[in-house]
Amino acid sequence: MGADHQDAGHRAADRADEVAHRTAELSERIQRLAAGDAPRAVDVAASQEHARQAVAKARDAHERAVAGHERAAAAHDRAAQAHDDAAARGLGDPADHQRRADRHREAAEQDRREAEEDRAEAAAEPVDDRD
Repeated sequence: MGADHQDAGHRAADRADEVAHRTAELSERIQRLAAGDAPRAVDVAASQEHARQAVAKARDAHERAVAGHERAAAAHDRAAQAHDDAAARGLGDPADHQRRADRHREAAEQDRREAEEDRAEAAAEPVDDRD
């Protein structure tokens, strides 16, 4: 397994640990609220911090998605060019190469549109000006 896959695995495990911890916190808080206890100041502050972190993580996820879509678009561009070159050289079935090149160009454009959508989502995330 490559370093990227290992890093992704570690990040996923870290996120799972964070989710388990946060779930336990929320369960405890719900039990206190159900018992009629008022929210504590520390709970309010913790909730605000969790919300800030969630916004930052969402922005980071959108930015990673943008990079992934841009890499995919570039790969589709390279594949389209390879099919164009093969068709120009008369290798295999030129019409099939042209169809495949066209499909790769369409996929590249779709990836670029999705990158733009993710870029807009990242920009729409609220900015924490406390930093």
